Amino acid sequence: MLSAADNERLTRVTGDAPMGALMRRYWFPACLAEEVAQPDGAPVRTQILGTPLVAFRDTHGRIGILDEHCPHRLASLALGRNEEGGLRCVYHGWKFGVDGACLEMPTEPEGYNFRDRTRTRPYPVHEAGGIVWTYLGSPEHQPAFPAFDWTRLPKAQVAIIKVGARVNWAQAVEGAIDSSHSWFLHRDTIWDWKKRSEISSDLSPRLEAQDEPYGFRYAAIRRPNANPESERYVRVTHFVAPSTALIPRPLDPAEPAHAELFVPVDDTHTMFYGIFFSQNGEPVDEDAQRRTHHVVPGVDLDRMWFRVHGVHDWFAQDRERMREGSYTGIPGFINQDMACQESMGPVADRTNEHLGTSDVAIIRMRRRMLDALKRFEQGEAPPGTAAPFPFDRLRGEGRVIPIDRPWQRVGAYDVEPART
Repeated sequence: MLSAADNERLTRVTGDAPMGALMRRYWFPACLAEEVAQPDGAPVRTQILGTPLVAFRDTHGRIGILDEHCPHRLASLALGRNEEGGLRCVYHGWKFGVDGACLEMPTEPEGYNFRDRTRTRPYPVHEAGGIVWTYLGSPEHQPAFPAFDWTRLPKAQVAIIKVGARVNWAQAVEGAIDSSHSWFLHRDTIWDWKKRSEISSDLSPRLEAQDEPYGFRYAAIRRPNANPESERYVRVTHFVAPSTALIPRPLDPAEPAHAELFVPVDDTHTMFYGIFFSQNGEPVDEDAQRRTHHVVPGVDLDRMWFRVHGVHDWFAQDRERMREGSYTGIPGFINQDMACQESMGPVADRTNEHLGTSDVAIIRMRRRMLDALKRFEQGEAPPGTAAPFPFDRLRGEGRVIPIDRPWQRVGAYDVEPART
């Protein structure tokens, strides 16, 4: 349970909200690389921390991310024409380059130097892992890019699911780091459910957490079905501040590993990026992943990547399917997660919660971020930004280990990364 004041501090990210100021010190996904794949292609409207942005790839293949609104009369540059090395506002023809400079101002007289004094704000860009990333903070505090292992894999080995959620960022992240819910909510959906059940049928894991420079990691520790007196089944998840979860990898190495990134769009909307990447060098079929999870653009998702089903139609929950054996009547674990999260309201009233021992990671995330915010206001750098960190060594893992072996050895990052 949180106080109302702490709930506000945790969840609000727009305007002059303190948490928003902290989050501006991190790199965030702005859009998929496929959305701006073509030079002179359609610009992409996006938003991070309440800041409206536009992304585009110019004639020369350079990606630009600018403030969405033209500095002339504030029309959206996402309506613009991407042509001849810049993005042209359709309202009066002003054109801007990827560096924010005004390249053309056809409505002003020749020789008038107003164009040279007019700019729009550009933002840093980094393309990696099939995603276009950006940084909204001040240049002097820009951290190194968090190069997770999957950001360096060939495109064929990475599949990305992008889905908008009509909830606050913290609500979405809490679903990703809640280990106990998957054994109920996703029991007829998770690809390795049968294999997990064969290893352990323990529905009430013991949770332990440990703070780390980047956030924290926690273990869900269960009694295995075989050798319960000498072994334990451990699943380790990493929470990477401010809003990334590295999920324990599937037990079958043929199945893709999984990371989840959550981008705060504003106070009540979040953009989810689900990363599925190869553990064995084999390609990952992105279209198949989207079909499997029932998040196909143009079918399950609208033009802005939000699900067509929601609170308005009660998530298209099918009670007949439930009678026939479906646990939730909602297909796809992403849809199941978001249905539960959105049913709480856009910003959950955490003063009314009753948290138990299975909520260790939820409690730790809130405390970690609120403590980080307090330290940030006192002048400290946010977690994971003060110095370069080997993010490529972080791995969510699940494995059976001897009962006397520390769980911290599972998914440890103080060892050489695996070769890919």
